[in-house]
Amino acid sequence: METITAFITAHPKSLSLLAIAIALRLWVNRRRFYRRGLGGMQHFSSYGKAIFTTLIEKVLMLTSFLLIVAAILLFITGH
Repeated sequence: METITAFITAHPKSLSLLAIAIALRLWVNRRRFYRRGLGGMQHFSSYGKAIFTTLIEKVLMLTSFLLIVAAILLFITGH
């Protein structure tokens, strides 16, 4: 338990970035899951909503990926 506490206090920035990235990925994937129909395809009410939603979700997934990379780099460098 002491090692976990020491790890958390030594790397708060990297852990917080990692937590935000994981939360973003879970949120986007949950939305995608509940948008799927019986055939496994995502259903949108209009073409515009499909394009806009897909674009925003791709940006969020890219952001979460960059946050994970930043968290790993912060962890390795010890900041």
